[in-house]
Amino acid sequence: MKNIAKLVLFFSLSFIALFFLAGFLDLLQKWVDRALIFPSQNGGTVFFSGSLLTHMALPAAFYGSILLGLNYSTRRRMAYPAAFAVIFICALSLSVAAFMGTESLRRLGGRITMDQPPAKMVEPGFIFTTGSSVIPGPADTLIFLEDPYKTGAARAVSRGSFFYQGNGPAIYPVRLPFPEEKNRFLGSITEDFLRSSQYLAAWFETGLLPYGVYAGSLAMFLLSLGCLVNISYWSLANLFLGILAFRGALMLDAFLNQPHIHELLASFAKNMIHESLVNPIIFSTLGALILLYSALVYLARGRISNG
Repeated sequence: MKNIAKLVLFFSLSFIALFFLAGFLDLLQKWVDRALIFPSQNGGTVFFSGSLLTHMALPAAFYGSILLGLNYSTRRRMAYPAAFAVIFICALSLSVAAFMGTESLRRLGGRITMDQPPAKMVEPGFIFTTGSSVIPGPADTLIFLEDPYKTGAARAVSRGSFFYQGNGPAIYPVRLPFPEEKNRFLGSITEDFLRSSQYLAAWFETGLLPYGVYAGSLAMFLLSLGCLVNISYWSLANLFLGILAFRGALMLDAFLNQPHIHELLASFAKNMIHESLVNPIIFSTLGALILLYSALVYLARGRISNG
């Protein structure tokens, strides 16, 4: 019982920490995107605004806490059936609580806001090197000679050669072309988490029972991957293997929930099951097969060790 209580506490703290961390990173990303918009929108009256508790953070907490919970139970040498049941119940309970808390905060208008924008981020001499979708005409380079936030500011425009515009046309809001390193792997994870948050939110809006069916089948599938968290004697290696396995599960989740894929699968099963149950059945079936395989391997190892 002591190990179970420790697992519940560890899982709860992991879920809460990951939920707030993912929400904070999502909020920072939105703030960065807003800060790089030029000219500033809404007159710059509210420069930074957003909520720390977002639906975007829920899939990260859901996947991450299950993975950490499995790794913790393995290191504590807990019985897998007991750990499975505890993590399953905690994952569903905390995810429902997170959704309810987020909705309550949204109704109360809980937001993190900075009313005073920072000093002007661009000054006279600011140079655009962007396409014609932002600057009217085929300009390649535009240099503001006056305050860039001023409508009709004087500027120099390059169209093969520089010429002067004393009252240039307004430009459309655009993200400033700051150089940045793009990681396709991390970017795809963010996109898949965003899609997953949309699917979970849609299921939650239909009711607790449909959400329990979908989230429960997904949790069962993720928990069945626990065999990969106990594949070696090195806990850190097991954790990295679990991360790769859960990344694959997240990709599968995003793939199955694509509209055309979902319609295709539903067309095959429309005479047998309701289309809303297609993905939960796939997750449950995959989870059951992996659990069956793990059980057979465990029994086979036991027979070999007994001679």
